[in-house]
Amino acid sequence: MLRRKGKRVASSMVIRNYLLLATILPAFFIIISLCCLPEVGAAGQDYWADAGVLRIGEKNPVPAPIFTLNTLDGRKVSLKDFKGKVVFLNFWATWCPPCVVEMPSMEALHKKFKDKGLVVMAVNSEESMKKVGKFIKKKNYTFLVLLDEDGAVANDSYRAIGFPTTYLIDKLGNVVGKAEGAREWDSRESVQLIEEMLKQ
Repeated sequence: MLRRKGKRVASSMVIRNYLLLATILPAFFIIISLCCLPEVGAAGQDYWADAGVLRIGEKNPVPAPIFTLNTLDGRKVSLKDFKGKVVFLNFWATWCPPCVVEMPSMEALHKKFKDKGLVVMAVNSEESMKKVGKFIKKKNYTFLVLLDEDGAVANDSYRAIGFPTTYLIDKLGNVVGKAEGAREWDSRESVQLIEEMLKQ
């Protein structure tokens, strides 16, 4: 009887220990996994896809092609003038409905970050200064507008095969993101993405 009782006691202890481990281990692994997870949004990891932007040059930097174009008032502006800033480079045309749709959100992005290191640059392709100027004045947009009169920058340098096409350029002058088609650039995800870029 003592022997059987001893077996029962031993068996009972094993069961108790098993139940204890079964209770503790899941909680232990949850704690460990939470500690090991990267911070949400670290290095912009979560925001690119959420904002609908294709990330470029993660392993090998892609220098942004340098160009010089005229503004609506005839000044010459070069991309290299903005090194050290984050550049939002958008290729568009007045006849393009998706371009027109996304421009209010670009203006909102410009107003939010213009004093924090972001340059919103809208490059119009192959339209006259008069036509583009009239459109911009009517809409009261205040971001930088440049004229790619022969389409060379859009077509040859940046291979923008459709409008709108937007490139994100980091402070070092590298292309780090591309979006084809219209986006809500003042959405929470887009704003967070720009904030992450400005921190770097």
